[in-house]
Amino acid sequence: MSGKLAVQIAKLLGAGRIVGTGRNPDSIKQVLESGADAVIDLKQSDEEIADSFKKEAREGYDIILDFLWGRPTEILIKTLIPHELVPVSRRVRLVQIGEKAGSTIPLPAAALRTSGLEIYGAAAGMTPESISEGTNQVWEWIKEGKLSMDIEKVPLNEIESVWKRTDFKGKRIVIVP
Repeated sequence: MSGKLAVQIAKLLGAGRIVGTGRNPDSIKQVLESGADAVIDLKQSDEEIADSFKKEAREGYDIILDFLWGRPTEILIKTLIPHELVPVSRRVRLVQIGEKAGSTIPLPAAALRTSGLEIYGAAAGMTPESISEGTNQVWEWIKEGKLSMDIEKVPLNEIESVWKRTDFKGKRIVIVP
């Protein structure tokens, strides 16, 4: 769900080409419908994932919003390392947001020296003012119908049964009184 929103927001902020990742065929379809230009299926072998990252990079990545960390990010970072010594021509900003695929990765030193990779935590530079401004902007886009989310409203008296469910698959649950 967060990735689908990120794709929509990136488009609204003027992003050019957007490449997403996913494992579930329905989610992959939804990410494409949300505006991604391509989605890399993470159920492939590591070699196929690396080849897909390289292929979809085309002219390179400017910003990577990383909700996964773990093995997929490790593979992606390795694809950014040039095979010959060349001057770094562009920076690649990786914003680390989540860790659905793991909380640690081996990080090759060459990735930091030669690829232009810059890694930031999602909270870097956040201020109460920027959070308020961003939240207000998102609410405006929701009101204008520019953002869509799959939401299920559930009465508060059903919270126990909802807590035990496992069928959300990208859906957000909103508890209402």
